Amino acid sequence: MFEFSLRQVALCGQQSGEAPGELAELPPDLPAVIGTIGDQFRDSFTRLCLYLARNHDDAPQTRTDDTVVIGTEYGNTAALARLQRGAQADGRRLSAKHFPNATSSSASAFVNIGIGATGRNLTLSAGLLTPVVAMWQALFALAAGRSSVSRVLVGDVYSPEALLDAGRESHGLHCRSGLTHATFVRGGEFRAEFDFTADRDTTGMPGGHIGPHRSSDRNGAFVTAEFLDVVQSLDVGEQAVLTCRGSFARRGSLTVTRQLAGTAPIGGSGE
Repeated sequence: MFEFSLRQVALCGQQSGEAPGELAELPPDLPAVIGTIGDQFRDSFTRLCLYLARNHDDAPQTRTDDTVVIGTEYGNTAALARLQRGAQADGRRLSAKHFPNATSSSASAFVNIGIGATGRNLTLSAGLLTPVVAMWQALFALAAGRSSVSRVLVGDVYSPEALLDAGRESHGLHCRSGLTHATFVRGGEFRAEFDFTADRDTTGMPGGHIGPHRSSDRNGAFVTAEFLDVVQSLDVGEQAVLTCRGSFARRGSLTVTRQLAGTAPIGGSGE
């Protein structure tokens, strides 16, 4: 069990009905927010992570102990594929000089550097269970005293390679690109309980479920944002349940109960 307060939730993504793939238009103020230095090494996923982390919460002016957790199924696949295609076309081998853009966690590195976070830095991929696992890691960091603030970024921006892979096991889910950014802080506003036991429900469809309602999206950004919006609207004593089901009887669930009226602090980075 974990206790926490929720400072903010922001979602940036495609609308229902848009064709699968990368976002047709990134936020117009994105260059002003994240800058253009080193932009040749950043793909759309990395840019969106940094934009949300800097634009949808207090922008710290000094180093903080913030934890950053990025939960993604495909991460910066586009940057890795571009790097490999370029090396093949130029007839050269990849080397360490191409890092950090040659690593699957480069988005996390850009975010931590961009906001001055010195706490835990984690990139994880748990398939369709990613939203629950990402929030578990973020709340664990608060409970363990590693940070006073945990920032969670959940989602994907689908490159052609990611779409090809997702199509092998679609489960009837849509691949809308999008990313959710939420900020968890120490507090007693909510209580969270996690359950990672095997899935005994043989009729349960893979994907994210809020209560009995199944999300139509493969991308965990959308069910994460919807769930946290429900959490913020709870009255004292009420509960909300997020269940993420994957293949091979894997299941992760999160039950959040509101304990107190809204008490999330304004500010709080690095206190």
